[in-house]
Amino acid sequence: MVVFVLVISLYLFLMIFIGYLSGRRVKTMEEYLVAGRRMPFYLVVPTIVATWFGAGSCMGVSGTVYSQGFYGVIADPFGCTLALIIAGLFFAAPFHRLHLITISDLLHNTYGPLFEKISTFLMIPFYIGTLASQMVAMGYVFHIVFPGVSPEIGIFIGSLIVVIYTVSGGIWAVTLTDFIQLFLIIIGLMMVLFICLKEVPQLNEVFRVFSHEFSSLLPQKSPSFYWLSYLGRIFMTGLGAIMGQDLIQRSIASRSPFVARYSAIVGGGIYMLLGLVPLFVGIAGRYILPNLENPEQLIPYLAKEYLSPIAFALFACGLLSAIMSTADGYLLAGTSLVSNNILLKIWSFKDEKSKIRLLRIVNVIIALVAFILALSGQTIYHLMVHSGATLFVAILIPVSAALFWKGANSISAWGSLFGGLISWGGFILYHPIQNYEDLLFSAATFGASFSLFIYIGISLGRRYLPWSITKKPVKL
Repeated sequence: MVVFVLVISLYLFLMIFIGYLSGRRVKTMEEYLVAGRRMPFYLVVPTIVATWFGAGSCMGVSGTVYSQGFYGVIADPFGCTLALIIAGLFFAAPFHRLHLITISDLLHNTYGPLFEKISTFLMIPFYIGTLASQMVAMGYVFHIVFPGVSPEIGIFIGSLIVVIYTVSGGIWAVTLTDFIQLFLIIIGLMMVLFICLKEVPQLNEVFRVFSHEFSSLLPQKSPSFYWLSYLGRIFMTGLGAIMGQDLIQRSIASRSPFVARYSAIVGGGIYMLLGLVPLFVGIAGRYILPNLENPEQLIPYLAKEYLSPIAFALFACGLLSAIMSTADGYLLAGTSLVSNNILLKIWSFKDEKSKIRLLRIVNVIIALVAFILALSGQTIYHLMVHSGATLFVAILIPVSAALFWKGANSISAWGSLFGGLISWGGFILYHPIQNYEDLLFSAATFGASFSLFIYIGISLGRRYLPWSITKKPVKL
């Protein structure tokens, strides 16, 4: 037990120490948020993969597969892999060339300051919700690793470590810790994979079910809302997650457009390979622990049951790495948006030290809000996936138009944003779908489709409107 505590303590201390060293090199707000736009390929790829491969991709996916099968995790890893590849092919390099800090800066330049602020407020729940999901996972891990520690205390301890090193060093601390954390994530996943291969009583049956699950990824029911739900499961992350500041921030921080593009594409490939392990573990877990009360705790329970104390300590470091690497990235992304696109537009600081001080204060405030949400008892996967719905239904179309279409205009953007939100919310309130998951994913598809329809409709009909629509922002 002493060796176990020592290994975990050394790992947590190392994260804090890296944050401290990173903070010493950060002198400007741009260095704190986008690494001075000089991050190399060998750092960008690990930080992309580690940021996205968190508690939802590991514990959440294996638990959902355990209880629902592959159809329940279309959004992650399949949708997330699609998002990284699409982002690399089409979005990463253009964003890098714009020399912005956040995705909201593009919206400000194209649609005006009011649209920038409203859209930023709509993005923030995604980062708080995802951060909260990682905090929940940290609570699970600490409770399983140290049975005397309650999940609430575990949430507090893990969150405090993440906040300390993120506040200290910004994106440099996040990136350098991600580099180490990805290595530990891979070790932890391999340990669990070997446990499953060794302990499952019917290995051939597990492989048969695993292969069969890929053939059941299409919806099996015919009503139209099941197809809406299916499309939502793919594209709410497959397209909506591209709008995340966490991903765009790494594209902007890259050394060149080439690094920005190919780091996302390569990251997508690595993400899918890693994602296969929780899928397999979820199937195997049905045979090894058939009566598990909380499936999202499958992976840590397997490790605790079958690993030696030292191996379990290394595994715990890997699992904590998966969680912390996502938590720090989303904490920094939320901080970037709140500080750069809201607070610094209200209070103008001329010196860089004051700006960095503000960023650190916002870091702590966002973490506190996420901590309160984490105590509400929501599941990891649910918090992670559905908190990003606003990116898909309200932000995707205006950002894509601003980035790729010369005819982008503020009237169409406002119509698209509110049309997507209202149709999404209205679908949830009034559509008689009994399955809650199907309802939320169907609503996301409906809202995003309506957002696209409104943007195109207003833009094509501008010649018939009594005012002129241009790309210049409308003064409201």
